[in-house]
Amino acid sequence: MNLMNRVTLALALATLPAAVAAQDTGMPTTPALQQVIRLAQDGFGDSARTTVARIIDRTSPTDPLYPEALYAAATVSKTGDEMRLLFSRVSVEYARSPWADNALLRLAQLDYGAGNLDGALSRVQRIMSDYPGSPVIPVAAMWGSRAAFERRQMATGCDWIARGIAAAGNDVETRNQLEFARVRCTNVTPENAPIVAATPPAVAPPTPAPANAADIPVSRSTPTPAARPTAGGWRVQVGALRDAAAIRRTRQAIERAGFTSYVLPAVGGLTKVQAGPFDTRQAAMASLARVKAAVNGDAFVTRAPDSR
Repeated sequence: MNLMNRVTLALALATLPAAVAAQDTGMPTTPALQQVIRLAQDGFGDSARTTVARIIDRTSPTDPLYPEALYAAATVSKTGDEMRLLFSRVSVEYARSPWADNALLRLAQLDYGAGNLDGALSRVQRIMSDYPGSPVIPVAAMWGSRAAFERRQMATGCDWIARGIAAAGNDVETRNQLEFARVRCTNVTPENAPIVAATPPAVAPPTPAPANAADIPVSRSTPTPAARPTAGGWRVQVGALRDAAAIRRTRQAIERAGFTSYVLPAVGGLTKVQAGPFDTRQAAMASLARVKAAVNGDAFVTRAPDSR
């Protein structure tokens, strides 16, 4: 996709309420939030944002309405940055809510429109792995395959297309688009398929052993563990999880990336997993991409609590 088309697409995605398509599976179901979307579609964006802000203020974070309200607020956001932040909150803090997969799809669309193919691929991969029965699979497959093809990851794109077609059901429009894209999948083999050599490889002669075992240097030093950083006022939150094994894996990924991992109790019996510490918000933002890459998921910057 050329730059002009990407700019046009990014602008369209930044004004989602005015361009809600039939492919969308994630519009609010609560009447008050449906009214918020209608206000924005009718050109009353400020009124829509004021209304949804009031709903969020009077709703408990433990109420199932809360992630839906955050999703609606993201949809009518005034800026792309605010939209990304709110969709990220839904996908990270409320990963088990019915709105998490839709939020990931929106983020994938925004990433693709901005030319961030790696971001789009990562989010679609998470939809496919974490939400295998999601109704957004067909549309996610369409966007993900586009990003995969542009990255020359043909087998990945074709696998997603096949999954999208299988899940399309009565969505004829999306199915037709996926069928059209599938013409690129002829004779595609997995990227990691082994290459069979035409002739046996030459065998190198064995390396002679040292004449004396004492000639082999042996390191007896024990590496000194790096000092853990001091606590700062900012962190990057990477998930709100329930499964102990998932929490452990996420913390290990954070530690391997060179950060300190933190866990905090969250609503509904969940556990927030955070990376840090960072002295300033700017420092946290500068490390956001590294943290996302480490956990292969979404993340956002947040203030650290007063005590660990």
